[in-house]
Amino acid sequence: MLGKEVIMRELTVLDLDAETPDQIFDVMGKRFEELGYVNERYIPSIKKRESMYPTALPTEPYPIAIPHTEADAIVKPFIAPVRLKNTISWGDMSDPDNKLDVKVAFMLGFYEPGAHIELLQILMHNFQRGDWVEMLFAATTEDEFYDAVMDMEWWHD
Repeated sequence: MLGKEVIMRELTVLDLDAETPDQIFDVMGKRFEELGYVNERYIPSIKKRESMYPTALPTEPYPIAIPHTEADAIVKPFIAPVRLKNTISWGDMSDPDNKLDVKVAFMLGFYEPGAHIELLQILMHNFQRGDWVEMLFAATTEDEFYDAVMDMEWWHD
């Protein structure tokens, strides 16, 4: 199983100014490619996948998105925690016609088959921990945000 070492400080962003998921994919995808985490297929691949299978989760108290794409676009595994400056409308994973107001996204990049399944369980466990989610929203610097992310419990029910 992958551990917390895939949560990348250099990919952590606080208060990203974007109005759509595609804008996030453009900005973050460029950064991922420049730093050697993805190849040129990443941006078109994640946009296509997100349009077909949206990734916002209706978690309480705040919806959180977990965008991910095909393994052939990933060079090395990562989790990139991103908090947006403002909420944006994002398609609900369980009901694509429904839109959720998302302010935090965990962008996932994995090339091992099945690696994301256990990680999704770990993330879902943490997304239901109101105290942990509140820390994500209370952070005032990228370092605080990253430290809050790293405080997640690395197990699931």
